[in-house]
Amino acid sequence: MDTLKDVPEFFETQLDESLSARTESLASFRELGPADLCHITKANAKPGVKEVGSYHYVSGVDASSSATLAAYLNSLTYALEETHAWFSKSSAWRIRSGVYCCFNAFSRVDVRVEVKIPGGVESYVVDLRGERHEATPEIWQETYISALLRSILYSDDANYRLAGFRKLDPIPNIEAEAHFLEATENIFFKGWLLGSEPEIQVATVVSNHLTTGIMKYFSENFRYERAVNLFEKYIL
Repeated sequence: MDTLKDVPEFFETQLDESLSARTESLASFRELGPADLCHITKANAKPGVKEVGSYHYVSGVDASSSATLAAYLNSLTYALEETHAWFSKSSAWRIRSGVYCCFNAFSRVDVRVEVKIPGGVESYVVDLRGERHEATPEIWQETYISALLRSILYSDDANYRLAGFRKLDPIPNIEAEAHFLEATENIFFKGWLLGSEPEIQVATVVSNHLTTGIMKYFSENFRYERAVNLFEKYIL
């Protein structure tokens, strides 16, 4: 079985079992929710060989649109091809499809992007009952911020160190930071929906996971003034 180069993988006993388990667990997700789940299906060109499913957890992927998540899924085909280059000139295995799952902590739904290779891209929302809905622009913005906050707030959380967890830089450049700030401003007054740190009993517009994430990001980069300017705009 060909594995992905530099990407952790868990192999399924039954195809799609990780996706089914996530769907069944949606109602139990709390506050910011779990790490993003990336599932791929590998097919073999030889007749009679069963398809194989594998998955890994990941943070730091741009979840602002179906295009950005599809780009991550497509990048895994190159990771498989790189493995081939190391060990052999060709392989019978290829990635047939992929599904990226990202929890929207504002609306309490799972946003999923499904890519078929070759083929098209489909995006949809799975609610707590397991039913599918359309992913609206508002849902995408909430999902983008949800994913960023998990990356920022859980980056050094010992309880969030999962096996098979791939961590990428969620804000790799100035353009990404500008996008983060713009989206944060648009969604600022929804922050209380996310919950807050345990010592704060009731989340408010001022005290919640969104404001905590903003402060953590800018304090770690020694630029408190950016966070202060943002808070002054909405709170004072």
